[in-house]
Amino acid sequence: MSHYDVAVIGLGIVGANAVYATARAGARVLAIDAGVPGAGTSGTSFAWLNSVRKEPEAYHRLNAAGMQAHRDLAKDLGDESCHHWGGSLEWADAGEGERELRARVERLARWGYAAEWIPRERAAAMEPGLDFPGHVREVTFFAADGWLDAPRLIQRLLTGATKHGAEVRERAPVRSFRSRGDRIEALVTDGGEIDAESILVCAGPATQAFVASLRAVVPVDQVPGLLAVTSPPGSRLDRVVHAPGIHLRPDADGGLLLGADDVDKLAVSAGASANLTELGGILVERAARVFSGARGVKVVDARVGVRPMPADGHTIAGRIPGYANAWVLATHSGMTLGALLGRLIAAEIGRGAPSAMLAPFRPERFATTASKGG
Repeated sequence: MSHYDVAVIGLGIVGANAVYATARAGARVLAIDAGVPGAGTSGTSFAWLNSVRKEPEAYHRLNAAGMQAHRDLAKDLGDESCHHWGGSLEWADAGEGERELRARVERLARWGYAAEWIPRERAAAMEPGLDFPGHVREVTFFAADGWLDAPRLIQRLLTGATKHGAEVRERAPVRSFRSRGDRIEALVTDGGEIDAESILVCAGPATQAFVASLRAVVPVDQVPGLLAVTSPPGSRLDRVVHAPGIHLRPDADGGLLLGADDVDKLAVSAGASANLTELGGILVERAARVFSGARGVKVVDARVGVRPMPADGHTIAGRIPGYANAWVLATHSGMTLGALLGRLIAAEIGRGAPSAMLAPFRPERFATTASKGG
């Protein structure tokens, strides 16, 4: 039977970062995925690197640190091609939307985040294709934000990890665990048992089902979201843009990536019968109102991704309650936090060095809630 120091289950952006960090630290790592690395949630994410709506302050600071960890990772890999910085732009409808945005910008600036109001003329110079409504005299600029080519980064991370001795297995679902007392002794797969000193579960939206056999409380809901990829636009877009009713950014293949929260809800309510191309057309129509380059583009791909959402909205990171050698990472902010969580959890597993930054985000908080509820 094969023996590893660490087995990482699930190779999306969070798992791939954990594999890279643990292998780089010298551990003998098995990286295993039920499908193809990056083909799940990570391949259907808007992949905006930011901390503009991450509350409360402790969660904001975790995400801001996550953005810096991505910059450090790109330098470490010697490859910055997966990371696209340059900031993000946002404006809101007059009235309540604008009041919320002004309060948020003031709060973020007070916390030391790069958040400022710029004249619409400056925003137009940065992104000449944008069309601002008449009431918008100022636009919010979040200068430190960016977006990530997640599938490409996942491949870079796993390639880097194999150079440090990691073994990557895809299309190899873990069916169950063999445990004794407070230790998981082996993973049970179709090809037999795999022995590992420690395991890390990075199963995204499948987390709760995955740990059910361990009788652990790690509540992670599934939140579907629709993204549309378009043909190349008629003019260039360089940044992430959030406008009322639409968010858009460049796509790695040269088109635009579009999404909207209310269209997510339409896709969910329609279920399997949803006409994704038709819903993608709604996104294109909205994008064309705010970005002239989107006029005339076609939807080349419309896909629903299922995102993990911890029950209280905040990242889950730490030991699985009841087990001495099993950890879990689950977060709705995997794109922004992947590099940081991978690095911190690798230190915890490899060196027994608990991170103070992760203290508010331990899985035990749910066990306490469950016991209070009877």
